[in-house]
Amino acid sequence: MKIFRNLLLLLTVLSFNFAFGAYQLYADINGINIPYGTKLQLTMAQNVTTLQAAQGDMFKAYLSRDLYVNNKLVLPKNTIFRGTVSDIKYSKSLSRPASITLIPDHLVAKNGSQVPINSGISTNFQYILKPDGSLTTNGNYFRAVARDVKKAGQIVPRTIKWGQTSDDNLFKGAKFVFVPLAVVGGSVACVGSSVYSTVADLFKRGDEIIIKKGAVFDIIILSNLEIPT
Repeated sequence: MKIFRNLLLLLTVLSFNFAFGAYQLYADINGINIPYGTKLQLTMAQNVTTLQAAQGDMFKAYLSRDLYVNNKLVLPKNTIFRGTVSDIKYSKSLSRPASITLIPDHLVAKNGSQVPINSGISTNFQYILKPDGSLTTNGNYFRAVARDVKKAGQIVPRTIKWGQTSDDNLFKGAKFVFVPLAVVGGSVACVGSSVYSTVADLFKRGDEIIIKKGAVFDIIILSNLEIPT
């Protein structure tokens, strides 16, 4: 009987502690909601490059300015954000550029707790931000092609102008002969001056992604975020 009484007392105490503890846990929860779609501006705290980074590496950034919700300070300036290099592809020959995906995954709240966040980078850092969230470039080769097309746009009009201003004193109708020749000549000059460099760019290694310490960028909150106060 004594054993039964002691067991009953123990169960009563445990039940009370459980109920009290659950109540305390619930009562201590008090936070402010940052809604889906909110943009936050961060400042990178370190260099992150495809020359050194590896998948799984952590990076750190700071909130660039205070965040208020309903006129209440929720996240002060310099709040720490951390994230992960979730994917990385290194540059290769044949002008294949590197790419990197950075995922900010938690922040440090005012009370010191680490708060998981669902977010994505919405700034391209002067690179190409792809739909999957990765940063990349268009490669050396495609940039060289664009450069050479632009060069063609400069050379051909200049040669046409030369043909148009040719002196008719050379012979009657000289400009009608020289303009088409100028078009051909300008095109050949452009091709001759650029083919070698374009092909050379094709066989170079692709571009690297280099994000420097101090770079300012935006992230977007992808689901409602509860910040404890």
